[in-house]
Amino acid sequence: MNNTTFPPPSPPASTRDLVAAMRRRSTEHLQAVLARVFARADDWLFDLAKKDGVPDGSPYLHAMRALRTSRAPIERGFREHLDRGFEGLGRQLAPQAATDGSPELTLLEESELEQHLATNLIAEAITRIHGNQLDELSARLARMLGIATLDPELSPLSAHGLAGAIRTAQEGVEVPPDVRMVLFKYYERELIHDLRELLTDLNARLAAAGFNPAGAQKPAPRPAPAPPPPSADGYAGAVSDYGGSAGAGAASAGATAEDRAVFDALLQMLHTWRPGNQAGAGPTTANPDQRPLAAPEMMSVLSLLQASVPNSVSEALNRPDASLAVLLKNELLQSAGRIGLPPDKVSMSQDDEDAVDLVGMLFDVMFDERDFEQASRTLISRLVVPFVKAAVMDRRLFLYKTHPARRLLNSLAEACEGNRGEGPQERELLQKAESTVDRLIAEFNEDIAIFETLEQELRSFLDQHRRRVELAERRAAEAQRGQERLEQARELAAKELAQRTQGLEPTPAMDDFLSRCWTHHLSMIALREGPESGSWQTALTVADRLLALLPRDGVAAAPVGPAVQALREPIEAVLASSGITGEAAQEQINALATSLELLALGQTPPPVQPPVENVINLPERRSPATVAAAAALADLKPRLEVVGGRDDLEVSESDVEQMRQLKVGTWIHIAGEDGKHHPVKLSWVSPISSRLMFVNRRGVRVLVASVEELAAMKQEGNLLVREQENVFDQVLHRVMGKLQGEAG
Repeated sequence: MNNTTFPPPSPPASTRDLVAAMRRRSTEHLQAVLARVFARADDWLFDLAKKDGVPDGSPYLHAMRALRTSRAPIERGFREHLDRGFEGLGRQLAPQAATDGSPELTLLEESELEQHLATNLIAEAITRIHGNQLDELSARLARMLGIATLDPELSPLSAHGLAGAIRTAQEGVEVPPDVRMVLFKYYERELIHDLRELLTDLNARLAAAGFNPAGAQKPAPRPAPAPPPPSADGYAGAVSDYGGSAGAGAASAGATAEDRAVFDALLQMLHTWRPGNQAGAGPTTANPDQRPLAAPEMMSVLSLLQASVPNSVSEALNRPDASLAVLLKNELLQSAGRIGLPPDKVSMSQDDEDAVDLVGMLFDVMFDERDFEQASRTLISRLVVPFVKAAVMDRRLFLYKTHPARRLLNSLAEACEGNRGEGPQERELLQKAESTVDRLIAEFNEDIAIFETLEQELRSFLDQHRRRVELAERRAAEAQRGQERLEQARELAAKELAQRTQGLEPTPAMDDFLSRCWTHHLSMIALREGPESGSWQTALTVADRLLALLPRDGVAAAPVGPAVQALREPIEAVLASSGITGEAAQEQINALATSLELLALGQTPPPVQPPVENVINLPERRSPATVAAAAALADLKPRLEVVGGRDDLEVSESDVEQMRQLKVGTWIHIAGEDGKHHPVKLSWVSPISSRLMFVNRRGVRVLVASVEELAAMKQEGNLLVREQENVFDQVLHRVMGKLQGEAG
């Protein structure tokens, strides 16, 4: 018997060439993704290190150095992971040897468990957005390899293989845990954003080579986020695509029990409000001859209205008293004639009417209460129909805070609200928002995934914009710190002068010299060298020796002339710091000597006029309240009157404590001249005066005030501290408030 074994047949050369080409294309593409991940993570850590303000000991700086050190081994491990994956494709051509026993179960360390969880989250995100293309690619690869199904564990181009690349690449590399998580997060963003192009290319190569899914049938499409069968409780879909089970607890990113209760209450208030406010005016009117629009018919009508702003939306923009929901429902029904349906024979189902009402009221509140310029209002108005369509398809839009449509609206509102296009960066941001809306209008058919794609792109752009804003904030904080240090130095110099002149009457020339030039000189020394320096003591000695020349208790001092001449050099140094040199300095010294000589003779020294040329005039000193009032909202200009001094402020201690507990990065709302409350962010707290500096969305300083002054603004209704929520959540709560008020 011949026991010779033969190797399995090799695949054709054309197949090997195709696999090699796909391997090169995929490796180049994914390595470019990893390079962008490192660049973004490095920029983020560098920005945090600069903001930290600690040159050598910043933990962010150490993390950045660790990231740069580990880059080469991680990139090498990433490439090796891809190589092993493509080699595994070839191994599936041959029968796999049986393995003895079962895999051994082991316990994972906490850090490894976190990495596995992060990998699973990336795989879920990839599947959610690119699932159809991944299924198609898997079926084509299986056809090419001559197997029924492709094992995702052995494929480098499965969601599991792509997500696991970043974890495998870090094995054996010393990377701080925080840096690892940063890499995971940026890898998820970059991969999701850039994967569609690669998958399209690979599927096209396989299709051109004749490798179609088995049976010449396309793989079954993945269920889109659009309406799955309702669950037992009436909600669309028992399982959420946006964060796990629909009944998950508070730890889930999906709809919590509280979210669901809020939505139920919202619907109940809407159903109570609707008959009394829309009787005879909309689709709620009962008519036995009418039938509800079927789902495809509703989608067709909405698609017809999507290309341009409907007349109902334009009318609601121009008439603040009009209801966008009512106008839009009427126009939707009238537009049914455009698809061959008699408008008087059709109506809306209750679910569709709920969706239109909620979206209409949502945008009504946005137009009334948010700070949108006219161009931005027009841009936001183009979103009404796409959001109605999304709400009709997927009522989870109002349930899940992570719904892609909600996130996209939040990002668009952030890009447009308060943006007046005053600078190139602001105009660029508006252009990006406009292009995002253009793409949504053009590409949104019945796939909610377009919201996810556009939100990822816009969020990436916003991240860059935020970094520029953070730079503006740091500059504003540095300017404010410099101003307060100057004020502190001037107050210290003024205190020294007041102590030395107490009970004395300097001559006009001496008073002018001490209050202007000497005080300025002393304040500059305090800023540059500090009050403990030798220069500080030298400057104090100049004042003491000058004041010693004044008569005391009617007794004349020592001869003035020689004493002033002995002080000529230090006096000239003081004058030079104020820009007084040469003849001008000589005149000042002569004036000092003359005034003292006249005083010694019992005569009244004449007043002096300070020179106006080559003199640094000291700015007028202001109290902290005056400074806060002057700095308050250069472009928002709030309607507030900052009272002077903290002692006279009658404020609630609880309000003062609330202001004191504000954290850097907290957004509050302050009243503007237009009667609306505008968002401002606490950017910096002064270590000198403990005052709080607030900036607008462009990072420009708009308010500097003490906690007492902020408490006074709150009592007057000019300041609101709201729970920090996204725009969608804030507006939805305002809709609930309006419904509750009108129903009551």
